[in-house]
Amino acid sequence: MGNLIELPNISLDSVVNEKNDEQKPKKEGFDVKNYLNVRLSDGEDQKTLTIRLLPMDLETGSPFAKIHIHNVKVPQDMVKPGEKPYKSYICLNKTEGIDHEKYGTKCPFCEMNYAAYLESTKETDPVKKKALQEASLAFKSQEAVIVRCIERGKEEDGVKFWKFNIRAKDKTDPYNQILNLAKLREDAAARKGETNNILDIYTGRDLNVTITSAEKSAPSIIDDGDRSPLSKDEELMKKWIFDKKKWQEVFTCKPYEYLNLVAQMRTPWFDKSKGVWVDKEEYEAEHSANTNEVDKEIKEAENKVKENEKSNNNSFVGSLEINDDDLPY
Repeated sequence: MGNLIELPNISLDSVVNEKNDEQKPKKEGFDVKNYLNVRLSDGEDQKTLTIRLLPMDLETGSPFAKIHIHNVKVPQDMVKPGEKPYKSYICLNKTEGIDHEKYGTKCPFCEMNYAAYLESTKETDPVKKKALQEASLAFKSQEAVIVRCIERGKEEDGVKFWKFNIRAKDKTDPYNQILNLAKLREDAAARKGETNNILDIYTGRDLNVTITSAEKSAPSIIDDGDRSPLSKDEELMKKWIFDKKKWQEVFTCKPYEYLNLVAQMRTPWFDKSKGVWVDKEEYEAEHSANTNEVDKEIKEAENKVKENEKSNNNSFVGSLEINDDDLPY
């Protein structure tokens, strides 16, 4: 590639030490092209995507952004027909890097999780206790990771983001697979007195992500056999590395009021006249009542107009009859 330009790179230390740092707190318009499409199409049993990771944090060189999410059940009318009624929302309390001045730090899911847990500790009836424990777990947050990448074969789409959950039990999620791959290649190179950062933007490797239709199966990830730069075009590399799109703009937060309605299994609806999120069913009922009231008022006004017209017509006809004798013929 000639003389390499100094671009923010993915730091191997930030990757292999990721697990050691994960407990340390750090204070610091929809477009389908912004998302890595890991969903299978109808009739598709498997597909493989080839991606190259980009540094997420340009200062530390980490390719990962950790967030907390709530996977919760939602009203059926909030999902497409045939889809399972579940959605994922960013936790406003535990997630760093979001605009807390705008969204605050209160999370209704966390509040309900804690309330149900607290109640379960006081409950003596085993059946009720179990129900409360299950309710608490339903609102528990879990850790997720976001990476940004370039999808091979679709470089013209530019930078894409991929969000996936951490699988704490079996650690087969993409995050842990990438960590293990990076460490494995580093250790193998070290035994030869060499270094090997498979995520390096100049001398690293692409990652092959295979998605299958097997239920609850995590994507499998292997690194490409050949080393290659992110791109042979250094200006294009620079454009991708310094792309201004942030994960917060791609995976947007919902305000407390919206989430609170979802937590109560109510469908959020934005009332433009009041500028607030309200229950859709209540809004429609109120709107329907207001519409009926307006229709009633209109009907009454129409009837009044008709009565006035009738009264005026009768008065006019009467005057003709009275004055008929006064006519000169």
